[in-house]
Amino acid sequence: MSLLDRVRTNLPSALASSDEPRDWRQLSIAAGYGSVGAVTLGLVLILPVMVAWAADAQSTATWTDALSFAGDGWALAHRGHVSVAAGATHSVTFAPLVLTGLAVLFARMGAKAMLTHLSGRGGAWWEGPAAYIGGYVATGLVICGLALSGPAHPNLLTVLPGALVVGFAGCTWALLRSDEPVAEQAKTMLDQRISLSTRRALRPAAEAVLGYLAVGLVIVLLLVLTHAAQIGDLNGQLEPGILGGVVLWVGQLAALPNLLLWSAGWTTGAAMQIGAVSVGSTSVHGGLLPMIPVLGAVPDAGALPTGTVIAPLIPVALGAFVGYRSLANLTTYASLKTKATTAAQAVGMTVAIVLLLTWLSTAGVSGGSLDYIGPSLLLVPLLVVELLLGALVATLFLHWKRALRR
Repeated sequence: MSLLDRVRTNLPSALASSDEPRDWRQLSIAAGYGSVGAVTLGLVLILPVMVAWAADAQSTATWTDALSFAGDGWALAHRGHVSVAAGATHSVTFAPLVLTGLAVLFARMGAKAMLTHLSGRGGAWWEGPAAYIGGYVATGLVICGLALSGPAHPNLLTVLPGALVVGFAGCTWALLRSDEPVAEQAKTMLDQRISLSTRRALRPAAEAVLGYLAVGLVIVLLLVLTHAAQIGDLNGQLEPGILGGVVLWVGQLAALPNLLLWSAGWTTGAAMQIGAVSVGSTSVHGGLLPMIPVLGAVPDAGALPTGTVIAPLIPVALGAFVGYRSLANLTTYASLKTKATTAAQAVGMTVAIVLLLTWLSTAGVSGGSLDYIGPSLLLVPLLVVELLLGALVATLFLHWKRALRR
């Protein structure tokens, strides 16, 4: 009986019910921390905007108009649409993922402080994080709303999904890396609800996403190195000056993760669309491109080198890596069903993360030739099939190989 009593007293706090009333004051403070997380990005954007405005002697914009550009940047970072004027038919969608990643980092910092404040409260663990995300989204919409007074106008409805994703990502990151009671309750709940095979699939999926980005990085570096002259010519024709050149290249570097995702998506066999220009697996259909230096790395119209036809083998190989890593924590005597389930779940997580990042990375200018920039929708089925094929082949091979050693 004493052993049973000890077990009962050591039950995780997430399993114990709480009769304490909901503390609206603490939840309001949690929402306030969400507001801080959203405002931090806005404050970071204000500094370069105002410096650029003050340094441009030919600028006709007022300081309030210049200030509103920080709100436009906040909207773009969360994949919102920004039109150049009220009621305009043209709107810009472009989220430099470095800036989006910075937004997630600030959201995580605010959520970490929020969890410390909630360390002593009772009630459901999810109430504080939910209030935090609500405060983040609401404040973000206010920031974008204030930007409506300037020359550009964010579309608040299009900002909402991205703000939810960023707020949720930052809060989840803080929960997973925190030892506060609320975080421990959340992790205990996940341990109870998520199967062991799913937890084993998390690390292979994360490694596969990094591998996917590494493939994109290799392709981008090859294109930049082989088209350095064209990139330099475009930059020289623009004549941006010192300040303009800094802004131009910082903006292009901020979009580097976008380029990695688009390039890696091309290896699946899905065409890469840059408005009228289409980069397929074997050829490039030409068209007009904006004078952005990095776009000088886009291959010329015509047939691509013969070797590019085998590019879809790269995601298949990545899928095989997922299968190999999924079996790393399984014993030799685990059933084939267990191994295949773990590998398939790792592939599913990889695809979900890659597609979410790809959605955030897509860009375009509505009503013109650049209405869409990013991989074609064929990316979805091709990525699923190729990764799953590689993972299952690797799983079957490793299972057979280990069975021969018994």
